[in-house]
Amino acid sequence: MRKRLPLVLILSLAMLLAWSFVARQPILAAQETPATPEARPAQSTAASPAVSTTPAVEEAQEPTPEPTDVLEGVIVTRTPEPTATPGRVEQQVEELVETAGLGRATFLGLAVVNWINLAISLLYVLVGYLGGTWLIRSLLPRIVRRTRTDFDDRALEAIGDDVRWLVVLIALHMATARLTFVRAALKTLLGDAYFVVGLFLAVRITFRLISLADEWARQRSLETGHNVELLENVTVLLTRVGRVVTMIVGLMILLTRFGIDVTALGAALGLGGLALTLAAQDTIADIIAGIIILVDRPFRIGDRIEIQEAGTWGDVLDIGLRTTRIRTRDNRVIILPNSTIGSNQVMNYSYPDPSYRSETHLSVGYDTDLEVARRLIVDTVAGVDGVLADRSIDALYIEMGDSGVTFRVRWWIASYAALRRNLDQVHTALQAAFDRAGIPFASPTQNITLRADAGTVRRVSSALREGRGAGSRKTNDA
Repeated sequence: MRKRLPLVLILSLAMLLAWSFVARQPILAAQETPATPEARPAQSTAASPAVSTTPAVEEAQEPTPEPTDVLEGVIVTRTPEPTATPGRVEQQVEELVETAGLGRATFLGLAVVNWINLAISLLYVLVGYLGGTWLIRSLLPRIVRRTRTDFDDRALEAIGDDVRWLVVLIALHMATARLTFVRAALKTLLGDAYFVVGLFLAVRITFRLISLADEWARQRSLETGHNVELLENVTVLLTRVGRVVTMIVGLMILLTRFGIDVTALGAALGLGGLALTLAAQDTIADIIAGIIILVDRPFRIGDRIEIQEAGTWGDVLDIGLRTTRIRTRDNRVIILPNSTIGSNQVMNYSYPDPSYRSETHLSVGYDTDLEVARRLIVDTVAGVDGVLADRSIDALYIEMGDSGVTFRVRWWIASYAALRRNLDQVHTALQAAFDRAGIPFASPTQNITLRADAGTVRRVSSALREGRGAGSRKTNDA
């Protein structure tokens, strides 16, 4: 705090000096609106009584906002802030300066009374900084220590600095508003700057509270162990919806501040919204499918999934409102619209656990002893690394093929990630075991039987003999 206090004082003094310099520029003086009778300095009592007071009353009335010609009813002309009315403190300062005979004295082009008011405004900022620091380091910690939960303690730690700067910003706004020599146009500009910074701090505080609530809810669910997956789905959805709502509300407040009627703007965009909805129906479908995925939670980040009709499988990297990112085994990222995932069958290899039952098929000849072959298959697969010994290994006779008996072999592995490597090991082990046992695998064979009568046999035999004789004569001639 001691290191930041001089910095705050220097920055505040520099800003106030800059404002005082800009306030004296003629371009801003030309933009000043007529002040109210209360805001004007006391007029001389020697004014002519013959002058009518009607124009003064009309001049004192503030102009009402009127729609512009470009976007009638949407953008409204803003009313500049009137010149500040001298308060009791300002009047006492003026009396003190007049008593000291410094009423017309100036320093660096600025009257002495204005320098004193600048110093008082600087004290406003200093009091705001000290008050904000006392609020977050003394008052609020005493309050949160009395509660049983630690959520408010963590919230105070997360947003404490932003709350302090909000208090400083309010004090800075009050310090600027009390300066009577600052033009109305400049006050409007500074007020807009203060508002934008304050709105940014408020949105950031809300974002941090949403993130903190999400983290705190996840931690509590893990500690209690109740409805962990359901609560995780709800918190993910509520967190994203909360951030979107915060951004929308902040944007509406910002537009309203700068003279844009949000209701009229929404009505003006009504017809355009229909066309936008038709043009963006695919995006809207993706967003709806994304919300359903977040709520229903068919897969989670880190799960290995396969979208069969899309021909895509890999590990889930991120689940967004519009798309889902999947990293394949060759380290390529595939971005799929959520509507595509929602309309296809999804196979989750990681849920409910990563264990996986693998299978393969092999065929042996009909002359093979089936029980010997079955026992050889089971013993060989059980001896392969990675095969779970506590899970059953099946060798099922499932088909009588054209060339042999077909077995379906099934076994369990600890993780789907080792599927391809484990298949290679099992196939290698089975082939080596069958080769050692002298049991051949069945291969496709065909037996061709020719049937003909005696006359056909004699003609074929005669043709073969003639062909053999012609070949012999050609050999002898050569």
